[in-house]
Amino acid sequence: MEKTTKVENFYMAHPFELRRTVRKWELRMESKYNINLDNPFYDHTRSDIDNLDALKENSKAQKEYFRQRNTPETINRIVDGDLKSIRQSDGLIAYLDKKGIGTPMEIFFAARILHIPVYIITKKFTYHPWIMKYATKIFPHRTAFEQFIKKEFGLKQGL
Repeated sequence: MEKTTKVENFYMAHPFELRRTVRKWELRMESKYNINLDNPFYDHTRSDIDNLDALKENSKAQKEYFRQRNTPETINRIVDGDLKSIRQSDGLIAYLDKKGIGTPMEIFFAARILHIPVYIITKKFTYHPWIMKYATKIFPHRTAFEQFIKKEFGLKQGL
């Protein structure tokens, strides 16, 4: 079966704490496969993330930055921007390894409201009823997901 060379666009949902790890993986995936990953931390709020990345993780300075940054205008810009990006995507990929608020809300919005494919990479929440209900497909690790992407969307030309 001939693979299409159409590039699919996916929103990349993940916890803030994993942003650096996910970013490295995301860039490798985009360079290898016929997919584009829209990372809300790095593709939409670049100056904000640069400021946050310059601060020590979970430091007093980082917490103070969040406190000062989180005005109603900033909150609306971030959340509304994420929702707009999800609406413009062909699907959502979620890296879910810890409890949190944002990633599950993005999963719910994509699956329940938009009815677009939701692919979830998780070890911890594989059998959670909400994940089982709203995931199009669940992967226990990134390698399994990459095998799926390779099969479904193919390698970029020349690889």
